[in-house]
Amino acid sequence: MSLRPSARPPRRPRTVPAWLVAAAVLVACSASVTAALWWQHRSRVIEVINVVQPRYPAGPDPIGCPNLSRCQVRADIGQPLNTLAQQLFSDATVLSSVSVTESDTDRTVRTTIVLRTRSGIVVSAGAQCVRSASQVPGRAAALPARGPAQADFVVAGAPGCSVAVTAQIPRGTPVPLAALQRLAGDPEVQLRP
Repeated sequence: MSLRPSARPPRRPRTVPAWLVAAAVLVACSASVTAALWWQHRSRVIEVINVVQPRYPAGPDPIGCPNLSRCQVRADIGQPLNTLAQQLFSDATVLSSVSVTESDTDRTVRTTIVLRTRSGIVVSAGAQCVRSASQVPGRAAALPARGPAQADFVVAGAPGCSVAVTAQIPRGTPVPLAALQRLAGDPEVQLRP
């Protein structure tokens, strides 16, 4: 056996350049991050919540208290509006009688009464006065002699003050027009600023 030197040197294993490995890893990482961001964007739920806060710039809040004031709400039948309503509808049952007064001044800013007569008429009357408010426009409804009818009266007082009277009159019941007009139009039931 003869050992002859071979004409070719033994083959060394081929190596991949480091820059090519780094480039491949960078491309793979970029693809992974892009896929993850795309999936997150596609599966994201966006919830929009709008919060609406009421503002009462120059008027009363929902119970009738002037803006930036403290008020008390109490059952009350001593107000002139409530007294007159009970006199005009003497056979009626009082369903509700409420007054709103400013805590600091004890001034009544709103009073309401709801009555139901024996004949089924429901009368709702309210007087309100808000300082620095504009004049309230008046309103009057034309009514038939008998129900069914809905009465609707607003009588303006001083600027920001008014009395409103509504009534639901059942079918066949006589409309108490004079009593409703007197309740709405009596100057004594208007609240003072």
